[in-house]
Amino acid sequence: MAKMRLYKFWNEAGDEKEKEEMSLRKAVRSIQGDFKDEFIGVEYISKKGKKIVDSVKIPMGRKIRQSLIAEKKKAEMKARLSNG
Repeated sequence: MAKMRLYKFWNEAGDEKEKEEMSLRKAVRSIQGDFKDEFIGVEYISKKGKKIVDSVKIPMGRKIRQSLIAEKKKAEMKARLSNG
């Protein structure tokens, strides 16, 4: 049976969070809303007992909302019109 693992997350600003989940993916998806960075650090103990320290790119598993894309385009057009 799968084992719950403790994952420790941090960002460059020094904010830290801990989450206990069955997998790294589930832990990242549950905590990614708390961080606004593109990459966050993660530390955990693997199945074989090795200490793993790595960085993870977020957001993970989220679709890009079409409304956000439209807002970005509008902002770009507004900036072009005001500059030119």
